Amino acid sequence: MEANNTFHEAEEEIVLQKQGNAFILSTLSGTVGEITYRLVDTDTWVIEHTYVDPRYRGRQLGKQLLDMVVHEARDKGRKIIPSCSFALEEFKKNATYADVWDNDKTASEFSDTYSSGSAIMKR
Repeated sequence: MEANNTFHEAEEEIVLQKQGNAFILSTLSGTVGEITYRLVDTDTWVIEHTYVDPRYRGRQLGKQLLDMVVHEARDKGRKIIPSCSFALEEFKKNATYADVWDNDKTASEFSDTYSSGSAIMKR
Protein backbone atom coordinates (compact mmCIF):
# COMPACT_ATOMS: atom_id res chain seq x y z
CA MET A 1 0.00 0.00 0.00
CA GLU A 2 1.41 3.37 -1.02
CA ALA A 3 1.41 6.30 1.33
CA ASN A 4 -0.73 9.22 0.20
CA ASN A 5 1.50 12.30 0.34
CA THR A 6 -0.80 15.27 -0.01
CA PHE A 7 0.53 18.71 0.80
CA HIS A 8 -1.80 21.61 1.42
CA GLU A 9 -0.55 25.13 1.24
CA ALA A 10 -1.54 27.29 4.16
CA GLU A 11 -4.14 29.85 3.18
CA GLU A 12 -2.36 33.12 2.51
CA GLU A 13 -3.68 36.36 3.87
CA ILE A 14 -4.64 38.68 1.03
CA VAL A 15 -4.64 42.38 1.90
CA LEU A 16 -6.64 45.00 0.02
CA GLN A 17 -5.22 48.53 -0.18
CA LYS A 18 -6.27 51.67 -1.98
CA GLN A 19 -3.39 53.35 -3.80
CA GLY A 20 -4.34 56.52 -5.67
CA ASN A 21 -6.83 55.54 -8.37
CA ALA A 22 -6.34 51.83 -7.83
CA PHE A 23 -7.15 49.03 -5.46
CA ILE A 24 -4.34 46.52 -4.95
CA LEU A 25 -4.47 42.98 -3.55
CA SER A 26 -1.23 41.74 -2.04
CA THR A 27 0.21 38.91 -0.02
CA LEU A 28 3.56 38.57 1.71
CA SER A 29 4.85 37.46 -1.71
CA GLY A 30 3.78 40.70 -3.43
CA THR A 31 0.94 42.07 -5.54
CA VAL A 32 -1.57 39.48 -6.78
CA GLY A 33 -4.33 41.70 -8.18
CA GLU A 34 -5.26 45.23 -9.14
CA ILE A 35 -7.96 47.41 -10.62
CA THR A 36 -7.27 50.89 -11.96
CA TYR A 37 -9.57 53.74 -12.89
CA ARG A 38 -9.33 57.41 -13.74
CA LEU A 39 -11.52 60.49 -13.68
CA VAL A 40 -12.71 61.42 -17.19
CA ASP A 41 -14.93 64.31 -16.17
CA THR A 42 -16.27 65.74 -12.93
CA ASP A 43 -18.84 62.96 -12.49
CA THR A 44 -17.38 59.94 -14.29
CA TRP A 45 -14.66 57.33 -13.78
CA VAL A 46 -13.43 54.90 -16.42
CA ILE A 47 -12.20 51.51 -15.23
CA GLU A 48 -9.12 50.94 -17.35
CA HIS A 49 -7.69 47.69 -16.12
CA THR A 50 -8.35 44.69 -13.90
CA TYR A 51 -5.82 41.93 -13.27
CA VAL A 52 -5.60 38.93 -10.95
CA ASP A 53 -2.52 36.69 -10.94
CA PRO A 54 -3.46 33.34 -12.54
CA ARG A 55 -2.51 31.49 -9.32
CA TYR A 56 -5.26 33.41 -7.47
CA ARG A 57 -8.06 33.24 -10.04
CA GLY A 58 -11.28 31.43 -9.23
CA ARG A 59 -11.59 33.13 -5.84
CA GLN A 60 -13.80 36.04 -6.99
CA LEU A 61 -10.94 38.50 -6.34
CA GLY A 62 -11.55 40.44 -9.55
CA LYS A 63 -15.19 40.90 -8.59
CA GLN A 64 -14.17 42.04 -5.12
CA LEU A 65 -11.86 44.65 -6.66
CA LEU A 66 -14.64 45.81 -8.98
CA ASP A 67 -17.07 46.02 -6.06
CA MET A 68 -14.62 48.28 -4.19
CA VAL A 69 -14.53 50.75 -7.10
CA VAL A 70 -18.32 50.61 -7.46
CA HIS A 71 -18.78 51.19 -3.71
CA GLU A 72 -16.48 54.21 -3.80
CA ALA A 73 -18.22 55.57 -6.92
CA ARG A 74 -21.60 55.30 -5.17
CA ASP A 75 -20.23 57.06 -2.08
CA LYS A 76 -18.90 59.92 -4.23
CA GLY A 77 -21.87 60.13 -6.59
CA ARG A 78 -19.81 59.09 -9.63
CA LYS A 79 -20.77 57.10 -12.73
CA ILE A 80 -18.51 54.43 -14.22
CA ILE A 81 -17.52 53.56 -17.77
CA PRO A 82 -16.30 49.94 -17.71
CA SER A 83 -13.69 50.02 -20.49
CA CYS A 84 -11.70 46.94 -19.47
CA SER A 85 -13.20 43.69 -20.73
CA PHE A 86 -13.62 42.15 -17.27
CA ALA A 87 -15.49 45.15 -15.84
CA LEU A 88 -17.68 45.44 -18.94
CA GLU A 89 -18.65 41.77 -18.78
CA GLU A 90 -19.50 42.05 -15.07
CA PHE A 91 -21.57 45.19 -15.68
CA LYS A 92 -23.50 43.45 -18.48
CA LYS A 93 -24.37 40.38 -16.41
CA ASN A 94 -25.01 42.03 -13.04
CA ALA A 95 -27.95 44.45 -12.75
CA THR A 96 -26.72 45.69 -9.37
CA TYR A 97 -24.21 47.88 -11.23
CA ALA A 98 -26.89 49.66 -13.29
CA ASP A 99 -27.06 52.67 -10.97
CA VAL A 100 -23.39 53.55 -11.56
CA TRP A 101 -23.05 52.49 -15.22
CA ASP A 102 -22.71 55.50 -17.52
CA ASN A 103 -24.36 54.18 -20.67
CA ASP A 104 -24.24 57.60 -22.34
CA LYS A 105 -20.52 57.25 -22.99
CA THR A 106 -19.06 54.29 -24.80
CA ALA A 107 -16.32 52.19 -23.30
CA SER A 108 -14.47 52.05 -26.62
CA GLU A 109 -14.19 55.85 -26.55
CA PHE A 110 -12.02 55.53 -23.45
CA SER A 111 -10.27 52.22 -24.01
CA ASP A 112 -6.57 52.13 -24.64
CA THR A 113 -5.48 49.10 -26.62
CA TYR A 114 -1.88 49.68 -25.57
CA SER A 115 -2.51 49.50 -21.82
CA SER A 116 -3.98 46.03 -21.54
CA GLY A 117 -0.84 44.77 -19.79
CA SER A 118 -0.48 44.91 -16.07
CA ALA A 119 2.01 46.82 -14.01
CA ILE A 120 2.47 43.52 -12.21
CA MET A 121 3.41 41.75 -15.43
CA LYS A 122 6.01 44.38 -16.27
CA ARG A 123 7.99 43.98 -13.04
